[in-house]
Amino acid sequence: MQAFLQKFLSFLLMVSCHVTMAQVKFTATTSAQKINKNEFVQLKLMVENANEVQSITPPEINDFQLVSGPNQENGMTSINGNVKKYIALTYVLQPKGPGNFTIPAAIVTADGKTYKSNTVTVQVLNAIGSNNQANVNSGLFGGFNPFEEATTPAPFNDFILKKGENAADKVNRNMFVKLELNKTSCYIGEPVIATYKLYTRLKSESNLVKNPSFNGFSVIDLQQPDNLSYTREKVNGREYNVYIARRSQLYPLQSGNLVLDPVEIENNVHFIKEAYVNTQDNLINDVFQEFEGAGIPAEGMEELKITLKSKPVSITVKALPDSNVPASFKGAVGNFGIEAVMEKNNFTTDDAGKLNVTISGAGNLQLVNTPEVNWPQGFEVFDPKTSDNFDKTTVPVRGSKLISYAFTITAPGTYTIPPISFSYFSSKEGKYKTDSTKSISITVTKGLNNKKESISIVKKENAGLLNKFFSNRRWVVSVVAIFIVCGLIFWLKRDKKREEKIQEALLVKAESEKIENTVAEVIETTTINYLEKARDLLYGDSNVFYTELNAGLKYCLSQKLHLPIETINKKSIAEQLDKENISFKTVIQLQKILNEIELQLYAPFTTDDKRHELYDETATVIQLLETNKN
Repeated sequence: MQAFLQKFLSFLLMVSCHVTMAQVKFTATTSAQKINKNEFVQLKLMVENANEVQSITPPEINDFQLVSGPNQENGMTSINGNVKKYIALTYVLQPKGPGNFTIPAAIVTADGKTYKSNTVTVQVLNAIGSNNQANVNSGLFGGFNPFEEATTPAPFNDFILKKGENAADKVNRNMFVKLELNKTSCYIGEPVIATYKLYTRLKSESNLVKNPSFNGFSVIDLQQPDNLSYTREKVNGREYNVYIARRSQLYPLQSGNLVLDPVEIENNVHFIKEAYVNTQDNLINDVFQEFEGAGIPAEGMEELKITLKSKPVSITVKALPDSNVPASFKGAVGNFGIEAVMEKNNFTTDDAGKLNVTISGAGNLQLVNTPEVNWPQGFEVFDPKTSDNFDKTTVPVRGSKLISYAFTITAPGTYTIPPISFSYFSSKEGKYKTDSTKSISITVTKGLNNKKESISIVKKENAGLLNKFFSNRRWVVSVVAIFIVCGLIFWLKRDKKREEKIQEALLVKAESEKIENTVAEVIETTTINYLEKARDLLYGDSNVFYTELNAGLKYCLSQKLHLPIETINKKSIAEQLDKENISFKTVIQLQKILNEIELQLYAPFTTDDKRHELYDETATVIQLLETNKN
């Protein structure tokens, strides 16, 4: 019995050690440890191995000015079915002066627990960089100072509906959806990039309502419609704002003419009547001014709901050549190499061996099959385990696939595993190619078989103890009675503690509700004058709501920062908040709200209805600005 308990406790210890290996990891890093005083540095806060991240609280940063952020990125990896996720927030900072500065730890709440990151140190030199925009620290901005006012392209005036014009005809002339391919002919397994674009010269909210099915292809999405950035392109001599609705790399699985289905985008297009424009001064500038809504009444506008779709496009997929097909070819297309390494080349018959085979390169890696290994006689081989390390943002996919073979050998001796071949088709060269590993020799010596003997002895000993125990009825009855009495005592104590905890929780809840009600009354009183119109529109027209919310927030900033309302922009807000010593966390919250309102007002792809969420966040930030607290 004692030996059985020892083994059971050892098993629990092993399980607990395994669980702790995948614990949450929270780290802070900077893009550089030394910069000039006019350069930028990127701070990244990364959470790994967390199932759910409830909140990330950034550190207090007093020696740097916030330039951009937080910008969020996330992703995941999958190894043998074990999915690991990560979430990261990045901030771009500019130093206020030279010196050695330490950025304190950030705090994250993940999976119900709180974690602290490490601190990071940045040395700021008292020198001016000769090429700041080309520096790796500022490469994120592509060569411009983020404090400078952006030079936005001149707005189109096609949203003005003149007398006698038909709104539907005007949409047909100024909006369309198009599918672009980087190639229309390819081999099976050769990637094709399909990009669905919305071209527009109008103001609208647009939603992707129907995705293509991509039948006959393996699909890896490169960009989904939640990315709201746009570019300018010319079509037939006319410029358009171009938004990517969906961008994917497609790997054909069969030959023939494969048709790519169209996407459908639903658009709510807004026009301003020319008669109303003529009665207003500077209306056009007001419509496009940053963080500004025009507040146009319903009689001055006309709206049209219309669904646009792209044209179907076919791709000619060529079959792979039938001649000179290597015996080891299993459908890999691209450019690959193979390596094989034995975990150890000398072991006994008591041990297990492991052969690691790595296939790396670029191509349809996600479809690559495990290669065949010609095992010598006497090997007992178990099912291989694979793990993938792919970069799916590249075209074609780059990375590696690791295949691990575990095996045992019953007889001692020297064995040689012959070269392992891996064949693939190179679409660039139009022919099959083969890469092979070197042969691997291993030496196996006879083991002592102690492990097997000890296992059988333990089993017999445990069986003997159990039989002896259960053959004595008095022992059995006594032990059972002791367990029952202990269980009753434990149950009564637990029931009493539970009642005490319930009473304590009720008292805490009552106090908490009092505090929350008091805070809510304070916030409501403070923000009612600024957000009264937006509050009344929480269930009304969304565009008018966001316009009023934006106007109320700007008016608050004008009063708090002592700035004329017409001069409020990103630069003036950032500079004045720094002068007022507003906390770093409050500045981040404010920037996030301003960005979200801007997206809701001006982005063509609308997100979920966030009116209540944005209203509450705006009210909270206004309260923080009023009290000047973190």
